[in-house]
Amino acid sequence: MALSKNRFSEGENGCPRKIRISKEPDQRRREIVETALKLFSEKGYEDTTIQDIAEKMNVSPGLCYRYFKSKTEIFAASSEYYAKQAVKQMKIPISQDIPAIEKFNLVINRMLDFSINHYEFESRYNEGSEIRAILLDYVANQWMSVMIPIIEQGIKENIFYCSNVPRTAKFLITGLVHTFHEDMPVDNVQEYMYSFLNFTQDMAARVLGMKAD
Repeated sequence: MALSKNRFSEGENGCPRKIRISKEPDQRRREIVETALKLFSEKGYEDTTIQDIAEKMNVSPGLCYRYFKSKTEIFAASSEYYAKQAVKQMKIPISQDIPAIEKFNLVINRMLDFSINHYEFESRYNEGSEIRAILLDYVANQWMSVMIPIIEQGIKENIFYCSNVPRTAKFLITGLVHTFHEDMPVDNVQEYMYSFLNFTQDMAARVLGMKAD
């Protein structure tokens, strides 16, 4: 039976010779980004080099430079990829039959779970402050687009109370997202994240006029 992809061919001495398998540019770029994301999480931005990324992928550093001009560009791409994964998790469809308060809590918990599952990278996120600010605004804006219909539903259900839904959502979500990352400690990150959930519930109760439970 013939194999669809051969990884080895016969060399001059009759010995197997490994064939280099080329990958599509988008696939290779994503591989660099995902590998870098893991290393930035483990070692931090300053202690991670392009050489480290290349070695982890078992390729030459030149291949990384073919797709990115610098480590800063790789970090920016990794952060963007991370932010999009967070948004993807946040936007998983929710049944329209459940009350607004349950939807609200579900979205909050999805974001918390995602952050806890990637706490290593979250704790390193402050190392690229300019990149972080841009991408946190992106996450906040996407989060607002999810929350606004939920708040509107909550108003109809007499659970939430506010006069300007878009402005209230922006005040609440943008403030929470940036505060969450700006106050991120170096140690005990997961413990901090759990405690931030209580803070989020308290702030939501105050801003939306609902009970904290």
